[in-house]
Amino acid sequence: MLKKVFIGLVINLVGLGLASGLDASASDVSVPFKVIVNPKVVGRRLPRAVLAEIFLGTVERWGDGSLIAAVDLSITSPVRQAFSEQALGMPVEAVRFHWLRKLDSGKRPPISKSSDEDVIAFVASERGAVGYVSLAAHVPETVREITVQ
Repeated sequence: MLKKVFIGLVINLVGLGLASGLDASASDVSVPFKVIVNPKVVGRRLPRAVLAEIFLGTVERWGDGSLIAAVDLSITSPVRQAFSEQALGMPVEAVRFHWLRKLDSGKRPPISKSSDEDVIAFVASERGAVGYVSLAAHVPETVREITVQ
């Protein structure tokens, strides 16, 4: 129990220390990823705070009530590192600890795919899917890029 409290405190402190990184603009060239959704997801923009809530398991449904299916890149991906730090406000390791704590409540982290192509295929095949890919990735018509505000 004490270990869980300590991990929670460390994650909260890390999150507070990195919160200033959440102010980066979506058009900022330092953001080396694109956020993509299934074409059936309504909307063209997503607030950065909501994106973080989705990938941290706080928000589970889109505005129309449909389930969200989030997908991450591999834990070793530099794009995932950038996404975790810039969109979620914490390093990959802190996100991993966040999900370890949530497992006790029955929550499951986003599934992980090893490549941009795998993320795109998953997002295209799942109605409420959201993911991210590298800036260099070609975004086909089977998915849609959205703007993060």
